[in-house]
Amino acid sequence: MGTGPSPVPAEGSLDFSFSGLKTAVLNHCNGARQKSIPLQLADICASFQEAIVDVLVAKTLLAARRYGVATIVLGGGVSANPRLREAMGEHCRQEGKKLCIPRPSFCTDNAAMIALAGFHSYQKSGPGRYDQDVYSRSQL
Repeated sequence: MGTGPSPVPAEGSLDFSFSGLKTAVLNHCNGARQKSIPLQLADICASFQEAIVDVLVAKTLLAARRYGVATIVLGGGVSANPRLREAMGEHCRQEGKKLCIPRPSFCTDNAAMIALAGFHSYQKSGPGRYDQDVYSRSQL
C-alpha cells in the first residue's frame, strides 16, 4: 500500500491513533480507483487488521512492562477479533503475562450498556433535556 504516517507517534510512547492509517488506506484505494487499478480488498483488509493488531499488542505489552502489570484483560468489541486474540495470546505467553479474554459472546461494545443505562435513567428521572451536556463519568 505504500508508506504513510505511522499509527505509533513516538518510540516508547503509549499514545496511538489510527487516523493516519485510515487516511493511508483511503488514499491508496482512491488512487487505485482513479487509475482503474483493481483493488485487492482482501489484502488491504488483512494488512489493515495486522497493522492495528501490531500496534494494540505492542502498546499493551509496553504499558504492562512499564507499569509492572502481570495480568492483561482484553475487553470490549475489539476483543472478539480472532487475530487480536491470537496475537495477544502469543505475545503474552512469550512475556510470561497472564491474559484474560471473555468468550466472544461477551465481547460487545458499549452500545447495549449505554442503552440500558439510559433506559434506567429514563425510568428514574424521565427524559433528559436536549441542552444537557455529555460526560464520560456521569452519574446515572
